[in-house]
Amino acid sequence: MAMKTIIRKDGDAVIVTLEGHLDFETTDAFRESLMKLEKQTTGSRVIFDLAALQFVGSSGISAFVQALREFNGRASTKPRYANVKSEFRKIISAFDENNSFEFSDTTERALRSFDN
Repeated sequence: MAMKTIIRKDGDAVIVTLEGHLDFETTDAFRESLMKLEKQTTGSRVIFDLAALQFVGSSGISAFVQALREFNGRASTKPRYANVKSEFRKIISAFDENNSFEFSDTTERALRSFDN
């Protein structure tokens, strides 16, 4: 299954659920969807839920993380990342020298973290 992006609102927050397989071929489409998302969510709190995302091969991971880092850098409020599997968290952290990712175990905790 190719990667799908599902966007839903929860109050003033936007939850972006990523499902399916991420590989090198899907990263361009993902980058485009992030650009659209950025325009739609200006001023919103954004949470990426990665529970249903599966990486296929390592070639797409660095482009995926780079796209998210760019999104993080342009976002007015630092996005949160929920339900990130430990192996993906390690990989993302390895590419994240600016400490631009904030992880939460659940979407609910990610929502609450905006209030802290």
